Amino acid sequence: MNSYDNPFLNSQPIFVGNQPLPALDGSTASPAFSSCRCLVLMQTDQDLIAKQRAVTVASNDNAATAITRSKDIEWTGNAAEWFRSTLDRTAYAIKMLTDDMETTQRLAMEA
Repeated sequence: MNSYDNPFLNSQPIFVGNQPLPALDGSTASPAFSSCRCLVLMQTDQDLIAKQRAVTVASNDNAATAITRSKDIEWTGNAAEWFRSTLDRTAYAIKMLTDDMETTQRLAMEA
């Protein structure tokens, strides 16, 4: 394959110089920031991750509250034991998801 056949060598450059790009926070973007689309995409990705993290954490908090309240139900027997062990597994999965979301956001913000 020569350079004429390589679609990556013939594609548009990342730096677009004089083409305007939208500012992400409603303000005017700095000249250095507005010249590179990869920085805009990185900020957009970081914002999306932050929004999804917030929704996930809120949902996880609601689920954890429901699990805690469910454990207070006075109930005995095999079904009650199975129900409580299922709640424990679910609470653990929720905790792991919350931890994973925190790690994902931390890594995205370091990029």
